[in-house]
Amino acid sequence: MFYMKAIKSTAMLSLLVFLSTSAQAKNIQAPLDKVDWQFSGDRFSCKLTKELKFDGSVAFIANSAQPYSVSFASTQRPYFVDEVKLSVNFSPWELDPETTTLLNGHVVEPHGLDFSGSEALHYLLNEMEKGAWAQIKVRYNQHQEEKVWDIPSVNFADSYQDFKSCVAALLPMGYEQAKDNTFFFSSSETMLVDEQRQTLSDIARYIRYDQRIAALLIDGHTDLTGTSLDNLWLSRQRAQAIADELVAMGIDRQLIQLRAHGQRYPVAQGTGASANQQNRRVQLRIVKEGV
Repeated sequence: MFYMKAIKSTAMLSLLVFLSTSAQAKNIQAPLDKVDWQFSGDRFSCKLTKELKFDGSVAFIANSAQPYSVSFASTQRPYFVDEVKLSVNFSPWELDPETTTLLNGHVVEPHGLDFSGSEALHYLLNEMEKGAWAQIKVRYNQHQEEKVWDIPSVNFADSYQDFKSCVAALLPMGYEQAKDNTFFFSSSETMLVDEQRQTLSDIARYIRYDQRIAALLIDGHTDLTGTSLDNLWLSRQRAQAIADELVAMGIDRQLIQLRAHGQRYPVAQGTGASANQQNRRVQLRIVKEGV
């Protein structure tokens, strides 16, 4: 309650950039009622973005099957940076606020900073929903230069609710996870196991939601044991098993291009147990328009 009263009584939002080589701090100010968090998202990505008035932007990002991340950009970021830290600021209204460092980040040229870590960022977002602010700090040791950006949580709660709903609906795979997958088989086996069916289910969900899928390439292979003719038939049966499973999950068969290679393209030489296991495989690749 005290925090909310303090915020309401504040006429201006200050984004402080502190220089440790000076006793002074440069204030970049924007009207408090203009502070706004923007949500955008779909089944593959969710984003909370805030423009830092006169000084860049910050975004919290959640992508399918990837850790939460923060992308920050500011033209006032020092060119040389030795330390990058993301913290939660529990009392931004105080001159000496209580902060806790959550993550170390890295530099992205020309003016950016990135942080990654689902657990820490989930915690930070929840604390911001309660009224805490985020804080980003960079330091260049040679010049003893330090800059600090306080990221306000004013007008944050509603957009964060949209972000949470979006995250709950994210697909289990994005393009990076779905674009190239290999399924391995036991000797002479063509049946899929439960884990493989689950992976195919996740891939199928991705394919159904991405309108830019142009083709699915399914290539069947065997190990180097047995005859060439038998292995050609076996590799086709394995590739067909993948194709049939995808069709049963609602994927258009017209997208599928199936090829059987038998033993012609081994990834490992020899007929030892390890080589055979690596060679008994079906590769499923996604061709996407514009990629």
